[in-house]
Order: sequence, then structure tokens, then C-alpha cells
Amino acid sequence: CSQQKISFVYYAPKGESKREVEPYDLIFQWSSWYLWGFCMARQDFRLFKLNRMADIQAEESFEKRSVPLPDFSPEHVFPGVYTVKALIQPSFKWRLVEEYGLESFTQQPDGVLLFSAKFTDKASIICWIASFGDGAELLEPAELRQSMLEFGEGIRRKYAEGNKSEKEKTE
Repeated sequence: CSQQKISFVYYAPKGESKREVEPYDLIFQWSSWYLWGFCMARQDFRLFKLNRMADIQAEESFEKRSVPLPDFSPEHVFPGVYTVKALIQPSFKWRLVEEYGLESFTQQPDGVLLFSAKFTDKASIICWIASFGDGAELLEPAELRQSMLEFGEGIRRKYAEGNKSEKEKTE
């Protein structure tokens, strides 16, 4: 049985690239649709998030190959490099349960949740903690506490400068 390869522009965290893929399956995972296919550039099977694909074109035919099932284990998809410990306000318990499960935290005597999980990269940690606003405090890794402070200061400066510019415009 033959099928057609597809080509597309793919937008990924490391930048955009032109890909040519032998498509095999559509998979719904992590609240999104993905294409499971053999990537000609990587010479391996890969997942491509559909909403990051653009300019999709049908290409030449290909003969189907033996297709392994994707490994969706957290260790494979999101290998933990950094162990994060954070204090999370109880109003965000629902999020911890939804995103990481009941076993990801322990409730402290004061009601605050002590969260622990592994993350793949520093940027994800900073963005995740920041997504709680003032409802989370990163405890570990200790070296990222300074990164969090710099992140917050960068935002503060941007908005302080923006307010100054707006004030000057109205005067």
C-alpha cells in the first residue's frame, strides 16, 4: 500500500524548519493533535504538533514501513533534568492535580502545598512558576531563584518604562 509524503514548515521552540514526513497516524495527546510520522531530515519517527505546521503540501508516494508505536512515557517525552521544589498556594491545588497528579505535592501544616517534580529545562521552570503570579515560590534549584528574580525585574522594568512613556504622552 502506498501513501503520499507531506512537506510543511514546522515551528518549534528551537526555530522553524522545512520538514518532509511520511505520515502514519494522528494522535490526540496532552490536549492537542499530533502527526506521528517518519521525518526524512531526522531519519527517525517524530511527533509533530498539528497547530505548529504550516504550508502543508502533498509530495511523492512512499511505501509504508514498519511503524513503532510512540513512547509517551514521561521519562521519554519529558526527561527530567532539574528537580523543582516550590511552595504553591492552596488555591492552585486543582492545577497541580491536573498537571502532575496528587502525588506531586504534600500539604504543609499552614495549608501551603510543597510541590516536587522534574523538569526538562530552566526556561520551562521559570515560565511555569511565573504562571502562578505571586501564588508560587521556587525553592529549588537554588540557582534558579536568581533567574526568577531577574525575570521579574525585567518585567517590572518593561512596565515601569511603559508607564513612563504613557505618562509623557499625556502631558
